[in-house]
Formats: sequence, structure tokens, C-alpha cells
Amino acid sequence: MDLLITHANAEIKLSQLGIYNIKIVDSTPSIEVDRRTVKGRSGYIHDGITLRQKTIKVSGRLAVASLSTFMEKQDELAGWLYGDDPYFITKMHPVQDDLYGFELPGAKTGDLNLLDIPHTAWKYRYKVHISNEIDYSFIGKSAAGLKYNISFELITAELPFGETAPRDVVLSDGVIPYKGTAALSQLEVPYVVELTASASQTSFFLEIDGRRWTYNHSSTPIKEGDKLRLSGVENVIYKGMALPDLNINVRTNYEYFVIRPNPQKQVRYSTDFRGTIKILGFKELYK
Repeated sequence: MDLLITHANAEIKLSQLGIYNIKIVDSTPSIEVDRRTVKGRSGYIHDGITLRQKTIKVSGRLAVASLSTFMEKQDELAGWLYGDDPYFITKMHPVQDDLYGFELPGAKTGDLNLLDIPHTAWKYRYKVHISNEIDYSFIGKSAAGLKYNISFELITAELPFGETAPRDVVLSDGVIPYKGTAALSQLEVPYVVELTASASQTSFFLEIDGRRWTYNHSSTPIKEGDKLRLSGVENVIYKGMALPDLNINVRTNYEYFVIRPNPQKQVRYSTDFRGTIKILGFKELYK
């Protein structure tokens, strides 16, 4: 395994810092149960579950030629893991499946190092910050140099989910593919539904996964070429980078969209809008 650390303007893999035998263990999200009691009634009334955060434990090994090199590596790793803003991490796994061939005990010596095998990034990443100090434990001196075990923990900074990189999706054929395992709500993830009109219209709807958004304003039609952007908390006609957007909340029913996971890995949508529909910043979330 390997770990890709991505900041706003730079990225690095742990293996590039000389760390090997990397192990990454990501927990399921922690849970808060909201429940209450009623006098004279057995049990509880269930008011919902909230997923709070996910913990990612990382460990590995470092071999260096000298103590001064070790201290340089400490500074370098701390520079990547400690920062003012959250950053993304992505697990990387070997592309080769047959990693562990049969061998007799003692046939090989030394550490198992899989980093010579090409690695690829997993389909989602976590937005995190470090939650404790980096632990270094000296193992001893070997032919490879001074050896240390390294471990640290990260926690999710915002949503307790893995998330794919955002992309824009054009809607077609009445279905939206969604392979995630957690709901994608506009109140939690800032994705935008963009409607570009191909004709003048005064009343229309868009329904995604059972939630229907409507526009109705006979005195102010949407004109051909207009772009409507629906963010869940605000609905606007997009005027471009140079002009302010026109808020149209009062012409709508103030609905927002939630894309929920299901066994079919897709959700349905329907509309009578004349034009094209995109989701800007679409992601898939994984528990």
C-alpha cells in the first residue's frame, strides 16, 4: 500500500519520503444516536442517527543512513501532515493481485517491500487533518541503515465519508448512475444542478430521486439560453463571471436534491424542462 497526500498546490506519496511497509486502516464512521424517552413508555423513541467522523490509522517503516537524515525526514513528514487547512489523502494499492507467492519459512530475509510494484489510486479520497502526534519507534541498525516504525492517525475534517473527485455530469435517459454508499445531499455537499434553456418557458419541474423542484412565474419566462443554477439553498439565473446572478427563489418551491444509494446503483429523474441539465461538482460518497 501507499498513501497519496494532496494539498491545494502540491502532492506527495509516503513512498517518496522513503516510507515502506505501509498499512492503512480506515474505520467506519462514528455514530451518534438521537433518541428520547417518554414517561410510562418502555424503550426509546428513535429520532435518527448522525455519522460524525472517520479515523484513518497509518503505519509504516523508515530506513535512513544517519541520525541527521532521520531528523530531516521527521521535518519533511510533519510539513505534509500538519497544516492550517484540511487536505486530501488517497489510498494507493498495487495493480498486481498475486502479491504473496508460496515459499518455505526462511527462504527470504528482510522486509517485505511492495513499492517496487506499480500502484494505482483508489476510487475515492478523504478530506482530513491529523489527530495526534507522529510516533517514531527505533527498531535497530541493519544493512539498510537505522530503522524506525512510524505511525499516526488522521480524522475526517468535514464529512465522514470517502468522496470521489468532483466532476460535471450531463443528465440523459432518465437515470443518474450513483455507486456511492452514502446519500449525496445538496445541504452537505455543494453540488449545483444547472439547467440551460433551449426555449422560452414559464413553468417546469425537475424531480430527482423523489424530490421535486418547480419553477412557476408566468410574468417572467425563462428565455432561450438562460442558465439556472440550483444549489439547494439558492436558485439563480447565472449571468456569467462579470455580472451578479439573479436570485429566483421566490419563483420556486425552495426544494433541494438528495441522491440516495440503492442496489441498482442508479437513481431516476424526470422533467418537463426544455433544455440540457447538468450536475456540476457531482461526487460519490462512501461510508
